[in-house]
Amino acid sequence: MPPFALFALLAQAPPPHDPVREVRLVMGATAEVQVLGAADPSSALAAAFAALQRVDDRMSLWKPSELTTLNQAGRARVSTDLAAVLLHALDVAYASGGAFDPTVEPLVRAAGHLGGRPRRLGGCERARLLARVGTAHVHLDPATREVRLDPGTRLDFGGIAKGYAVDLALDALRAAGAAGGLVDLGGSSLGAFGMPTTVSVRDPDDPSLPPWATFELQDAALASSGGDQRPGHILDPRTGLPAQKVLAATVVARSAMEADALSTAVYVLGADPGLELVSRPVIRASPGFAAAHALRPAAGVTVLP
Repeated sequence: MPPFALFALLAQAPPPHDPVREVRLVMGATAEVQVLGAADPSSALAAAFAALQRVDDRMSLWKPSELTTLNQAGRARVSTDLAAVLLHALDVAYASGGAFDPTVEPLVRAAGHLGGRPRRLGGCERARLLARVGTAHVHLDPATREVRLDPGTRLDFGGIAKGYAVDLALDALRAAGAAGGLVDLGGSSLGAFGMPTTVSVRDPDDPSLPPWATFELQDAALASSGGDQRPGHILDPRTGLPAQKVLAATVVARSAMEADALSTAVYVLGADPGLELVSRPVIRASPGFAAAHALRPAAGVTVLP
């Protein structure tokens, strides 16, 4: 065997079979990160938690952040992180017919789910607040990342920011040379690569019961929305009322951000419309293309602007 070949074999030590694990409190939730096969697991874990913290610092509504600054000012040139989340949030809002909507903040705040006392909104109050809710009130220029909100409209990324944070943390583990990684943010947003993970779907009313089902997650992400979280905290942005059509919704997707937003939309829509949403083909086309080329989508295909 040539010397260089022997050297190559000796230099490639096999990765450890057991992942290195760390748990911290981030984004108001218990965050667990596992890393497998990284040369420096401590640095990889630190980078993953830094990514989670970065999203919290930019998109939290529970402390001063880039998002609270935008909501207060009504316009700003935002970071690439916030622009990416907003753009995807608008896509899911369009595709779901408003079942998921990032402008739900006025309803959520009035209902006491942002630090106040939870309460049910009256009809007149809901009607007044619903006038501020809807994607038509958000004006985003993706090229410049300029965002303008109509008066009274505010953004809430509570149904999508955790998923984006999981995606960033997984990217940080990959960049650190990990062969595998897992990020679990509060049990509601989870992503993994290079290490199969068994996931259980449990009764949200009594998680101590045997799971309803188990499945293997590999090189994918999932998010769950449902009654095992704060009761009544997921509002239907179209009505301002608590969503109550299903007990829980779990969605598996290529990215945790996509799964996060879709699980909220499915929870609001209910079983049959929710399944239709996640199985519907989606294409994106500029208004100019659609007009110039007489774009005619087939039945069941959603076109996003």
